[in-house]
Amino acid sequence: MENQLTVAVVDDHALLRKAVNFRLTSMGYKVVIEAENGKQFLDKLESSPSPDLCLLDINMPEMNGFETAVELRKRRPGIKILFFSMQNGRTYMKKAMEMGADGYLCKDASTEEFTRTLSALLPQPMSQAV
Repeated sequence: MENQLTVAVVDDHALLRKAVNFRLTSMGYKVVIEAENGKQFLDKLESSPSPDLCLLDINMPEMNGFETAVELRKRRPGIKILFFSMQNGRTYMKKAMEMGADGYLCKDASTEEFTRTLSALLPQPMSQAV
């Protein structure tokens, strides 16, 4: 599909990356970059087309999500940023928005909430096989 919406998944937990990748793919999105930290993501981004959205964890080794968001806004401001974290406090959400995030989703969100949040940021893919 030519107009398939693309996503980067940046999280230090490999199993979670795979599960999210599977969910996104089943929803009709295409995961174009997977990375275990911000530094690895930004390195991969140099040789990749820009994804439409970056699903970004906050707590990661080497380069956390907040640092990554700041750098991503400088390099590729058109990429939407959705923070995806275990941290569900207002402080983290507020800081995420200050860092230029387009959205914030807790990792314990329901499947419906995950779908709703993505749909609010990106138009629904044509072939939605939920």
